[in-house]
Amino acid sequence: MSSLAAGPGRIRPFGVLAAVALLGLGTPRGLAAQGVRGWARTTARYVQLRPLALDTIPPDQVTVDDGGFALFEGQPVACRRGLYCTRYRMAPVDHVVHGTQDVSFTAWGLGVQGLSGTVFLRGRADVAGDFTWPRSDDPLDAILAYAQLARGPLRVRVGRQEARSGLGFASFDGGNVRWAALDELRLEAYGGRSLARGLREPRDEALQGLQRFVPDQNAYLVGGAVEGEPVPGTAVTARYQREIWADRSALISERASLGFRSATLSPLVADGSAAYDFAFGRVGKAHLSVRYPVSAWSLQMEGTLRRYVPYFELHTIWGFFDPVAYHEAELRSSWWPGSSLGLWASGARRWYEDTHTTDRFGEFAPLEGTAWRASAGARWTPLSGWTLDGQYRLEWANGAFLSSGDLSVTWTPTDRLRLSATGTALQQFEEYRLGESTALGVGGTGRLQLTDLVRLDAGASLYRQVGEGRLFEAEEDWSQVRAWSAVRVEFGRDPGMDR
Repeated sequence: MSSLAAGPGRIRPFGVLAAVALLGLGTPRGLAAQGVRGWARTTARYVQLRPLALDTIPPDQVTVDDGGFALFEGQPVACRRGLYCTRYRMAPVDHVVHGTQDVSFTAWGLGVQGLSGTVFLRGRADVAGDFTWPRSDDPLDAILAYAQLARGPLRVRVGRQEARSGLGFASFDGGNVRWAALDELRLEAYGGRSLARGLREPRDEALQGLQRFVPDQNAYLVGGAVEGEPVPGTAVTARYQREIWADRSALISERASLGFRSATLSPLVADGSAAYDFAFGRVGKAHLSVRYPVSAWSLQMEGTLRRYVPYFELHTIWGFFDPVAYHEAELRSSWWPGSSLGLWASGARRWYEDTHTTDRFGEFAPLEGTAWRASAGARWTPLSGWTLDGQYRLEWANGAFLSSGDLSVTWTPTDRLRLSATGTALQQFEEYRLGESTALGVGGTGRLQLTDLVRLDAGASLYRQVGEGRLFEAEEDWSQVRAWSAVRVEFGRDPGMDR
């Protein structure tokens, strides 16, 4: 954690301290925060991987089956005429131990009424192992670091923050103003330097490898939202968001969303949302769900309609491929025949839009445009402190099949201790072929509340591939181990508990 050299635009320890120093604006000199509440979590993860390595095979050792496929010891190989053949084989096992340190807190009582500050820091490092954990070269991030001023109906935030909505999680360095104009109406506006999605890093760093293709990597985000309650029990939110390169050479994205949740016709509850992409002129993600409880039968029914189109920012090449949308209808029911038993089941059918592709040679069958999925599960509490959970999932579509089941047993002898044992089995990982084999997994987790402020969590699991018909040698061991542990320490008190 010593290599904290600051890259261009990256928030490092000095930058974080500078952001936190914003809390002192307008605060009398020498006045410390009167209240702090937060938590710190230290996590360690162990991962064992069985990587593949490309191996060359002399052509004279390769056979050809009746279907014209090249094989070596029963495994498929790829051959270049007159040169050599290649196959994938199991490489030596890789191990890694990775650690993260999270610290999050909110401070208030800074000498100005309604002023507070929130900080969420994450440090990471590779402790040991054969390969590099993703992003381990970035030892410290400020996920959140903002000052907030709340006065009556007005709330202002300045610093690193995020906007969570139906358009995703947008992180930015800038400002946010929220005004509760009426009890039934709230307005919000925000904007600042856009951070790369999933990384919370300035785009001039996240796109370093693409500098020659991007004229100006810094970008800005602006957005706004209107929230209202047009009728009692119904909440509606409309949002607009736009990202553009700093030199205004091109858009990154321009989208809007509309969402609602209604219990006006209680006990019927409905919610829905839709996102519109102005660049492509189409609706992207959308859903409509309706839930209705049948109290006399201890039953709840839920129906959902979905539309999904993958979203890509305009500077990426992926949007060029123009992925088609799918529409899905799902029905789910939950039943509680008794206080100790709950059952649920669901089924869905998916329709894909026309791909607008043609087979000029007439040798291929048309792509299948439908998919199905079904699942069922149960939870049973036979004795006080004991809980059994089980579920099964089945999904099949064009070129993809998944059959999997999970079972867990949880024992909670006291409020401070919880132990669980889990088992899982699955056949075929979606599009990735595993022949006729099955992957089995067993594991366990535990949670111990040492004190009111200190909690310990840990878990481990083992995955093993079994069965016949695999694409790789049967005698090779493809088992993999995962393990993790975490210690969480809370500090400070909830100001509401002091009253």
